[in-house]
Amino acid sequence: EMGQRMNEYLATCIYRVEPTMLPLIVFQSVTTVLKHGLSPSSSPGFAGLGLLLCGPFGKPHEGREMAKAAELILEKPGMRSRATYTIFITQCFCYHWTSPLHDTIEPLLEGYQIGVEIGDNGRACNCLLFRKFHLFFTGRALDSIQKELEATIQVMTQLKQDAHKLQITTLLTTVKKLRGIDAEAGDEILVSTLATAASNGDSLLSATVNVMKLSLLVFYQEWKEAVDLVRKSGNVRQFLTASFASVRYTFLEALTYLKAAQSASGWKKRQMKKCAHQTIHLIRGWAKHGNVNVVHYLYILDAELAVSGW
Repeated sequence: EMGQRMNEYLATCIYRVEPTMLPLIVFQSVTTVLKHGLSPSSSPGFAGLGLLLCGPFGKPHEGREMAKAAELILEKPGMRSRATYTIFITQCFCYHWTSPLHDTIEPLLEGYQIGVEIGDNGRACNCLLFRKFHLFFTGRALDSIQKELEATIQVMTQLKQDAHKLQITTLLTTVKKLRGIDAEAGDEILVSTLATAASNGDSLLSATVNVMKLSLLVFYQEWKEAVDLVRKSGNVRQFLTASFASVRYTFLEALTYLKAAQSASGWKKRQMKKCAHQTIHLIRGWAKHGNVNVVHYLYILDAELAVSGW
């Protein structure tokens, strides 16, 4: 059990800094369960395998089955201590690949409530954090989200969850900029947060800020700046492994390349078209495997393709 608990903490840290190493920890956890039997750490191990299957391995239906297996393990006596952690993994990284994102909203609230009840404040705030992002991605009214985010920041301050507070602040800043509130101050906050992420080696926070920045640039149709951001950000999907934020970023990336190609010429136009088609191909693959959350994204991208005559 002690070794499994160490794997849990390692997995959390590795996801933030070097997600390519995550499979090593997850496979070790699952192998230990199969060899020595169930323990409270077993459910997060199987949920983590679901994360890998849904994201990097591209097998969302198999990943969903692993998530269900993790939930079945939770029903056994003595497993409640990992309930919040398991809910966090399954709802944030597994189910959205085959079910509507909106279906994660209530379970994540339940995960937060259970976490506070059993004293697992860090993972409770994980559930709360991702719930807010999912509300944003599902199109909840911005004024409503802003009120919730401001209340959430107070909760995270009380619980001394500074890392989560930084990410919530990033989302709040984005929402306020979309509403035309404190735009210049918002720019400074995003730049400052990126600097903090770089100094701490926090790749997850950097990727989160870049998703929000790209969202703003696309909304305001600042396509040149959007292309520059995509090029400078590198492989954002790698640092948002299996999360819906990676899906959202991929759509924004594809739309950015399409718009850039429409206004370019020569070799640059061909390059932008190639990048756009590669990214759209990725989204089509997700839709083919049952991701209902990208269908409307494909409608938008297909419309842009039709306008371009490609």
